Amino acid sequence: MSMSMVEQSDFLSVVEKQMQLTEAQGLAIRGLVEGIRQMQLDVTEKVEEVQIMVQEVRDSVTLIDAECYQLQQAVRFKSNELTKHRYKESDEKFKDMVGRYRRMIWSKMKERFEVAKYSHIRRIDFDDAIYFVQEFRPEDYI
Repeated sequence: MSMSMVEQSDFLSVVEKQMQLTEAQGLAIRGLVEGIRQMQLDVTEKVEEVQIMVQEVRDSVTLIDAECYQLQQAVRFKSNELTKHRYKESDEKFKDMVGRYRRMIWSKMKERFEVAKYSHIRRIDFDDAIYFVQEFRPEDYI
């Protein structure tokens, strides 16, 4: 049983319409995919901008009170330790030397971290500052 010419023409017309719909859907999907891709690029770019800004803020934030206190304690301990290696606590010069070492540590630390006040040391440098105090040797600056 063969199709008549009219039936074949109707069938071809239906297939053509279906093909046009499929092509239109493909174009719509392609547009959607491109839109999503562009959104991803925009979001990635914004995330990178925010990360840079956060890093800039982190890099500029100075020590908090608790960190200043810990640094003071470290300097106090180190200046006493240095003095005990050279003098007995009963010596008259002991307190004077503790003060001298303390001032020297603070002075060299401010030079090392390029700040006018130790409290201006950046938070990201806190561990380095503690290490600087712990490893401080007056001989290195003579």
